[in-house]
Amino acid sequence: MSIKTPRLIQDRCGVYYFRLIVPLSWRDTVKKTEIRRSLRTKDVGVAREAALLLSARMEAYMANSKSKALTGEPSLHDKEQEMLRWMGDDAAHKMKVRIFKGGGAEIEADTLEEAKEARAIVEEYAKTNSRAAQQAVAALPSSRCGTSLETARDKFLAERTTTLSEFGTMPKLKGVLKAFIAFVGNADVAMVLPSNVLEYKQKMLADKKAATTINDHLVALTGFFDYCINNKIAAAMQNPARGLLIPGAHNKAESYEPFKLVEVQKIFQPALYVKNMKLPDFYWGPLIGLFTGARAEEIASLNLDQVYSERGIWIIDILDGKTENAVRKVPIHAELLALGLVDYVHCLRKAGYKKLFPHLQKGKNGYKKNMCRTFGDYLDLPEVNIVDPLKVFHSFRHTVVTKLTGAGVNEGLKRAMVGHDIDTRTSSHDDYTHLDALTIENLQTAINKLNYEGLDLTPLKLAPDAFLESIARRIKQQAEAKKRKAAKAKAEAERKVVAEKDGAPKP
Repeated sequence: MSIKTPRLIQDRCGVYYFRLIVPLSWRDTVKKTEIRRSLRTKDVGVAREAALLLSARMEAYMANSKSKALTGEPSLHDKEQEMLRWMGDDAAHKMKVRIFKGGGAEIEADTLEEAKEARAIVEEYAKTNSRAAQQAVAALPSSRCGTSLETARDKFLAERTTTLSEFGTMPKLKGVLKAFIAFVGNADVAMVLPSNVLEYKQKMLADKKAATTINDHLVALTGFFDYCINNKIAAAMQNPARGLLIPGAHNKAESYEPFKLVEVQKIFQPALYVKNMKLPDFYWGPLIGLFTGARAEEIASLNLDQVYSERGIWIIDILDGKTENAVRKVPIHAELLALGLVDYVHCLRKAGYKKLFPHLQKGKNGYKKNMCRTFGDYLDLPEVNIVDPLKVFHSFRHTVVTKLTGAGVNEGLKRAMVGHDIDTRTSSHDDYTHLDALTIENLQTAINKLNYEGLDLTPLKLAPDAFLESIARRIKQQAEAKKRKAAKAKAEAERKVVAEKDGAPKP
């Protein structure tokens, strides 16, 4: 098996070069991300020996330089020129290396064996003088994989696009990788060290980022480097982002609490609910969440053609979502049928609409923003008074999972309904469900086991066309606002043209 030589590269003409990645802490001084030195040879054996000796020489230089910084001695005025001097001009021919040890004694290495001995001395020197210098020597990467961070990122995102929502996780993932690459530079993937990720983490801490935000970044980077390792982009490297999470900082999205039965009853107080939920997404959104466990964006973005009858059973066909498991068919609960959800759908179709909530406009995070914000405001009302920050719209999802578990619904059926991964290989015998058993009929039986004791939703029922007027009014308001915005932009553009003409020199 061929073993790559550290820092050795070859140009298109076959000449070998020694390539040094400039440490991050020195780049402001050196003004470069890398320094190259021609080895003046096309012989791979000569080039490898020269590269090994130069690596030992540069390790000694960096150990010596870091030790000076720690002991308060003057820093180098020109690190680039100093590094070039340490590389030497005779690398391919004489291949000598001088390493300062202890009180200033010199060691010269003329052979590969002596270079290895020199490296051992450098490591001993580093241990004696500073822990930082030791880490600088030990952490030096031994090889490159030939793929840059940006190239690996593009491949990674292309794969993740098939499973992640374009409104939630994907933009966040893109942002994390963009920020990290801007911080470390577009380096070779295999050259990224744990110290680089640690420095990035420390920068976020210095910028006063929340602990959960920092952990989000570190989790994303861990997934990215796992991808690079597992897909043989940098198979030999260790994941540099692993083990750096801030303990105790948990993502709130993963720890939302389910609503208790008494809280569900407070939320759906008939008079208060109808009074405050005057638009169809405000009214139907929480009800659909209560009886499906669907995510907010899955509900808010529904098209009318995703609600239909299959083998006599009305279903909501979720075609897109946060993960690939989100694609699923959820039978409509008997309570939603009784409240008139299907009648509402028929009414909208007759009116010529295409979406379940026609007035919603797609924003940066999809369609869900106003629905979730209004529901949060509703929970804060004195009559409801659910102010726990872990009780939000997403809590309906946790509520449904909790209730289905309590009702004894099989694990496979439960996971299929809420869009979780179905892995029968890890199921216990009692929970085992063959995929053939996940039929619409079985899912309907399971979903109708959702029962909120003492909750009477009959007074909430509205006429199918109850929201047509408010939908039309909101769409008209949005069109007028868009027209005003366009007129304002046009006027501003015209004003700038006049200002530029007035400020232009007279002929």
